[in-house]
Amino acid sequence: MPSVEERLAYLEGRVGDHVGAITDIRTDIRALRGEMNGLRGEMSGLHGEMSGLRADTNNGFASLGSTIDGRFTTLEVRFTSIDGRFEATDAKMSRIMGIQVGILLMIASAALGYFFK
Repeated sequence: MPSVEERLAYLEGRVGDHVGAITDIRTDIRALRGEMNGLRGEMSGLHGEMSGLRADTNNGFASLGSTIDGRFTTLEVRFTSIDGRFEATDAKMSRIMGIQVGILLMIASAALGYFFK
């Protein structure tokens, strides 16, 4: 069995090891705090960049919306002009149909007049 002095020397050595380990842990914690503060700074910078990108995206969508609205307005004008053309074509077709019916009646009456003469 070791003597008291040997035990005490052993325990002093172990305490010395623990003190050294605790010192290393303190140093590591300080380094970790420094890294965490650096990461917080980077995250703040990224937050600012994201805010800028969000604003740019919103402006892009607003301009895209106005461009699309302009194109829809142009399409409405075109469809309105096409509707006018269809109405004019319908009127012409009605006149042509009237002329054809008139000619058909004229031919039919001439044929009936020829047969019943």
